[in-house]
Amino acid sequence: MSFIFFEVFKFEEKINMVNLHTSFKKFEAQISLTSTQLDLIKKRHAALRGVITDYFKQKNSISTPDFFIQGSYKMGTMVQKKDGSFDVDLGVFFPDKPSLTPTTMQNHILEAVKNQTHNGAQHLKKCIRVNYSGEFNADLPVYYQISSNTQSYLAVKNGDWIKDDPEQFINWVNAHRRSKEIDNDGQLLRIIKYLKVWANLLSFKTPSGVALTVWACEHFIAVKDRDDKALSKTIDGIYSNFYWSVSCKCPVEPFDDLLSNLDSIQKDKFKESLKNFKEDASKAIDSSDVNSALWYWSKHLGSKFQK
Repeated sequence: MSFIFFEVFKFEEKINMVNLHTSFKKFEAQISLTSTQLDLIKKRHAALRGVITDYFKQKNSISTPDFFIQGSYKMGTMVQKKDGSFDVDLGVFFPDKPSLTPTTMQNHILEAVKNQTHNGAQHLKKCIRVNYSGEFNADLPVYYQISSNTQSYLAVKNGDWIKDDPEQFINWVNAHRRSKEIDNDGQLLRIIKYLKVWANLLSFKTPSGVALTVWACEHFIAVKDRDDKALSKTIDGIYSNFYWSVSCKCPVEPFDDLLSNLDSIQKDKFKESLKNFKEDASKAIDSSDVNSALWYWSKHLGSKFQK
């Protein structure tokens, strides 16, 4: 009899647990880009494409490039940072292998866009960054892709052309969506966005959005109409992967280490922060009090997370 009573008690306890799926959906709307911001991206992208195209039309020895919107904007996982800004990627693709070095090709893009903003542009290792102050950063990675070959190659400053295909990564993410999401409901994409916001709120250098996306895809567990449970289970899976070390290998070309820009101290701090998030997420899921559950989640997701 006592065993039956215990089972009934546990069943009733589970019924009374808080369901914050609606709060998570509202939170996603808060952290996502507004229609005004999306329109601004289109406007800025059109301007960048225009000046780059015009620039190369005057260079008889270099082909005019094409463009590919990529990254989180293309996948639908873009979120606003703490200051309301965000990053977008616009790949610049040349239809044949340039005779010039990768660095020189990047310099040409820099020259084409340097007057687009008051802040000019920066020459980073794998892209040219145009900073629209108070709005967003537009990153312009430079590629070439021969029409007879599906493989694209990325320019690296003071380096060579390396295999790198942004479309392959998007296809990899979409394959995980097809195999794991329930009814293609976008839950995996939302989980990625929640993880990005959490990482953005940390006070130290954290893994890139690409790394967070890879971990989320690899460890995602769908729970129908329960983003809170899906996020908690996904965090559990990611953390369990860090038993020996914090690592993340890109699943497509160039198969590089996505954490190469972090040192061991930063990795350890990230692991400890994820552990805290994991434990509080579990407490929120098990809680029977709405305010308590909200508090556990908002500790890690910020003030925008509300009832």
